[in-house]
Amino acid sequence: MRRWRRVWPQLGVGLLLTGSAYTQAANRCFYDGVSQTTLSHIIQQVSDRYQLAVLTNYPQPDTTWLAQPLGDCSLSEFLNYATANSGWHYRQTAAGVVLFYGPQAQTEVADNKTAEEVIVTAAPFIRDASLASRYNSNTLSTRATLSRGQLAGNNDLTSSVAATSAVAFSQEAGMDRNLSIRGLGADFTRVLVNGMPMLATGTSIDARGSVNNSRSFDFDMLPPGLFTQVELDKSAAARTEEGAIAGSVDLRTPLPLADNNVGQQWFALQNEQNLSHDGKGFALSGGVQGARDNGTAGIIGWLLGLSYRTRATQERGFSTVRWQTADWGEQPALSVEQQTQLESGAVFYPRHNRYDILDREQISYGLNSALQWHNTGWGDFDLTAFMARSQQTMHEYHISSAGLKTQDLSHIRVNDFATRHAGMVYGNFSGVDIRSEHNYETDETRLGQLKFDWYLPLSERVRLHSALGYQRSVFDSPDHDKVTLMSYAQDFSFDLRQNDRFALNHYGFDITNPQEWQLYQINLREDQVTNQYRVASFELDIKHDDNFRHFAGTQLQGFLNDRAEGEYNNSDINGPVGEFYQRTPGDFSAGPGPSGLPHHWIVGSHAVIDALGTNTALVHDPLQQRRLNEYTWSSWWQTSYEFWQWPWPLRGDLGLRYSATRQLVRGRWSIDSDSSAVNNSSDYADWLPAFHLVMQARDDLLLRFGYRRDLARPSIEDLTSPLLLRSSARLVEGGNTQLQPSRAHSFDVSAEWYGDEQQFFSAGLFYKRIDSLVVAQVEELTLEQLPYYNPQWDQLALSDGLYTYRRPVNGPGTDISGLELNLQLPFYFLPAALQNFGVRVSYALNRGLVRYPLDDGVTTLPAPGLSRHVVNGELWFRNQSVSAGLTLKARSQYLTRVPGANDNDREGVNASLITGAYLRWNASHQLTFSLDARNLGNEPFDLFVDKTNRVYSYSTTGTEILAGISLNFSDH
Repeated sequence: MRRWRRVWPQLGVGLLLTGSAYTQAANRCFYDGVSQTTLSHIIQQVSDRYQLAVLTNYPQPDTTWLAQPLGDCSLSEFLNYATANSGWHYRQTAAGVVLFYGPQAQTEVADNKTAEEVIVTAAPFIRDASLASRYNSNTLSTRATLSRGQLAGNNDLTSSVAATSAVAFSQEAGMDRNLSIRGLGADFTRVLVNGMPMLATGTSIDARGSVNNSRSFDFDMLPPGLFTQVELDKSAAARTEEGAIAGSVDLRTPLPLADNNVGQQWFALQNEQNLSHDGKGFALSGGVQGARDNGTAGIIGWLLGLSYRTRATQERGFSTVRWQTADWGEQPALSVEQQTQLESGAVFYPRHNRYDILDREQISYGLNSALQWHNTGWGDFDLTAFMARSQQTMHEYHISSAGLKTQDLSHIRVNDFATRHAGMVYGNFSGVDIRSEHNYETDETRLGQLKFDWYLPLSERVRLHSALGYQRSVFDSPDHDKVTLMSYAQDFSFDLRQNDRFALNHYGFDITNPQEWQLYQINLREDQVTNQYRVASFELDIKHDDNFRHFAGTQLQGFLNDRAEGEYNNSDINGPVGEFYQRTPGDFSAGPGPSGLPHHWIVGSHAVIDALGTNTALVHDPLQQRRLNEYTWSSWWQTSYEFWQWPWPLRGDLGLRYSATRQLVRGRWSIDSDSSAVNNSSDYADWLPAFHLVMQARDDLLLRFGYRRDLARPSIEDLTSPLLLRSSARLVEGGNTQLQPSRAHSFDVSAEWYGDEQQFFSAGLFYKRIDSLVVAQVEELTLEQLPYYNPQWDQLALSDGLYTYRRPVNGPGTDISGLELNLQLPFYFLPAALQNFGVRVSYALNRGLVRYPLDDGVTTLPAPGLSRHVVNGELWFRNQSVSAGLTLKARSQYLTRVPGANDNDREGVNASLITGAYLRWNASHQLTFSLDARNLGNEPFDLFVDKTNRVYSYSTTGTEILAGISLNFSDH
């Protein structure tokens, strides 16, 4: 065996490391039987050398002496030698290393306080694991730890992110979807899984952007119960990959050797019920891990975790699909004053007064596994795998005044109308075509990641970390089929005067009578988006001395985005509905909105697609396909420093990163009748310095300063989107293959106070100077003036008039600044009856204005995705067996598009305040019961257009109640 221990390093390392491997073998960890040091120094060494928080319930670490390990030690070897024959014991947990002393009774006390009593180097007052992580970080990093198998609720993955800072999530079907940090949209945030970039692509209805083919991450695609740690970093060091002007989030799956080589088994069940409709759900998660110490051959640990969730929900609401002006012609029924108003061209009206029902059935399941082999003669090996699949079946039901969607309405009779702020809030018409739609869609998102890490000690002070990773995500929508019915030339009225978010519509016929409807159109679509990462990296970790530590590394990364779409339209099916109809589910009048809403209406049945033989008639347009390849090489040097002996101890880092990217966009376009290849390339390179300084004014007071130069690459959709014609809106949209990234200088200054009993307060200022933002350029053009012409437009174009051409360009930069406040305050100073209560509040004030280009100048408005105010909070109660709380997530209004479509000056989402509640009862060390309530106030998702806040889309998903039980067993 000794012979193979010397041969394997030569075969495995290969990169001029053979001699160093022999040196490492000669300097194995040992104890000389004499050297001793204090517990406080042991804690400091573990914190410095292994970058871990240390937890203990012992109040005087400076008076306790332990053995001082020597040589090149792994964490387990170091702690085994230090605690041998001393009465001291240790455990490794997700929160850090737990040190405790005494017999079994004392051990149980220490185990109970694993997440409460923390000592990090020079910080014996910290009693919260997440605060310990923040205190010990040189950057502005916070970390949240989840229990194994944690299912949905107020302690789940996204709630844990929001609990650490004032960040905001957008909503989709009652779930957190995209993350916004410091007022910047989700495209400015990078999401990692196990330290490797990943994209998760989901979808929504067309009014909310449909398929998310961007840089943002859809958190609602992740099954619950697979992650145990979330780290949020708002000011990254030079070692951290570029691409996150706002910040980065690293999601971590559990590792078996992170818990002191202890075997564990866990299992959780959860039932879900929506109080607003019949939506139900069910979830389970489970896992097992083990470890085996093979002596000189090392320690092997393995882990397997599983998760499954099914969920049904219904969303009801009203939408206008934008507002616009129109040519109404002569209207003899109107007064002279009303006729003059319409002829002015300044009256905006809702294009579709549409009632919406969205029925979703969602299934998600996933697997995470890990294999670790540590303390071998050739280093430590980690192999992690993560797989997930999210499936959705969605039925959309709509009834709308589609006859009002065009801009030539001279054939419509206007009987009466009323306006408010240049918007038509009441209208009574004759001759309006009423449309009923049934959209059936199946979607699936498949995620997979495989990552291999190798940690090789080259000497007592030098370690090499090598990593290889592969990630692939595929969004597939094979069915996106719509059956449209029409009832022609009907009387119709809408009224927004009493409720400006939900119109009361009246139809001049019985919308529940199938004989009043005609088959009109069938639309078939399919869509597939593939994202793929390949990453290889190497980093040297050099411990220079007690004050300096150096990191030097390089990384190669390849990224692929491939999107393929197909579409088929059949408008030649006019005729009676016959048997191809159904009634909308549920009672629409029982949802949000004014009284007098219809209970049901008739929609087309998808059986007509099979009956007409059009289910396989999909046509792929090669002019609507695009592929993006990005190849990035980066290298870095970073020096971390710490001077604990100074009157004000200092620590931090200084580094420089170089990143070079080549970008290729491929596809096809057509000029006249000839089709030719699109093959555009661009290159850019950046030097990205970073500097962080932490001053310890007192043991409980830190002053921080941070600087980072970073970039955010353009949205994939902005780079690759082909020209798309929307004939009814007279709108043409397309991408821009020559977009450059947004670059920014980021500065942070903050002060943090860490009190007794989990008290914490911080105040910080941040400033970001973004050199250029991608904004929309809007022009009025004819179809012949566009960059290329698609022959299929001959069938879609309404006339040869002007169309609005919208495309992304690199626009002016902006300054984003703000204030962040965080408070965590247990009420231990109050009377005994209130001492188990406490509060946690995070608040962010964000400010940033952008000069958006217009056809006739510029307009200055807030940056996209910027909410001026963001608040996350919790009022909690905790004792040894019960924890309960009320939660809130609030954000102010933010913009999504400037300028808006159809001559509206903006589009955005109104303010929201989402409340929740939870209750946990730890019946024993192994058994926990939970009860969660989400969205107690049934907060609507409220989209708007124009500065006058006209309704775009308004809907609610209901309040959800989740009841669960979890079991966790440990071998110790």
